[in-house]
Amino acid sequence: MPEPFLGVRPPTWLTDDTVAETQAAVEWAVQAEHLGYDMLFVLDRLLAAARGSTGLPVYGGTMVDPFLMLSAVAARTSRLRLATLVAVVPFRHPAVLAKLTASLDVLSGGRYVFGAGSGWSDPELRMFGVDRRRRGAQMEEGIELVRQLWTGESVTADGQWWQLDDVCVLPRPVQRPGPPVWLGSFAPDDAVTWSGRMSDAQHRALQRVGRVADGWVPLTYSAGHKRQLDPAQLAQGWNIVAAAATDAGRKPDEIDIVYAHWIAIVRDDAERRACEAVLARYFPGDYDDARATYLIGTPEEIAERIRVQTASLERIDGYLFTPINDTTEHLESIITDLRPLLP
Repeated sequence: MPEPFLGVRPPTWLTDDTVAETQAAVEWAVQAEHLGYDMLFVLDRLLAAARGSTGLPVYGGTMVDPFLMLSAVAARTSRLRLATLVAVVPFRHPAVLAKLTASLDVLSGGRYVFGAGSGWSDPELRMFGVDRRRRGAQMEEGIELVRQLWTGESVTADGQWWQLDDVCVLPRPVQRPGPPVWLGSFAPDDAVTWSGRMSDAQHRALQRVGRVADGWVPLTYSAGHKRQLDPAQLAQGWNIVAAAATDAGRKPDEIDIVYAHWIAIVRDDAERRACEAVLARYFPGDYDDARATYLIGTPEEIAERIRVQTASLERIDGYLFTPINDTTEHLESIITDLRPLLP
């Protein structure tokens, strides 16, 4: 079995000096490739703030378009795989999305990974007229149409959300039949509502992963509730994904299992102060709350927490980390000191 790949998210939240901050993020990505990281991933946030179903703000959304950001990184790198995690499918027509994803795959020489999602920020969903209760099914229809359009052949389809009449999109992606499609699962509230069995909504989302996805990237924590997902929940989630894949005539072992989390290596007082300074900008809790939520500690402590949370999964094909402290020194520590310890 090949060594699990390792990916990171660059500092893409912007403040006042947007030009300098964006350029710095590209340089950060170049440094990540130089250090030996395998992948770089970015968010897709359209409006200036992300808000939940209650209308309360969850976090600020000041960031450049993910496809443009990854195009800038593609121009400066040669090896890093580049992922949107996630591009919100219901917010874009499938023809537009097919054009964007194929173009990025061409510009990067076949390095793009299409992490796709259904959206959750309430103002964005309302702005596009997306039914929160049906957005997963709408996403699935959109992905199917994008994949058809990636063939370069004319597509005619009469779907529930989109209709295509002899539509052809070129160029085709470099990767054939197209970039890998990755899907997530679970929501922050799932960390506290787990009772030993999946809800009907969770079950449907996980079955969709099995039918559609080339990779599974489940949410592993809840910042709002300050806890991690139960290991048994992750294990049961994968069992549902695998069963749905088999029922769809697919091979479960061809679906990547990708572990994603926020991370901070803290070995001394200086590293703790640096971590706390960043957390103070956005995390609604104290340092102990943050440690309960994220992977914060020595490399040995972090590796052990990952091992415990993923113990019931049959494998891990890759790790995706969001460094809490985004200095290049921290970036180097993750790959030098932690990677050799990962399960």
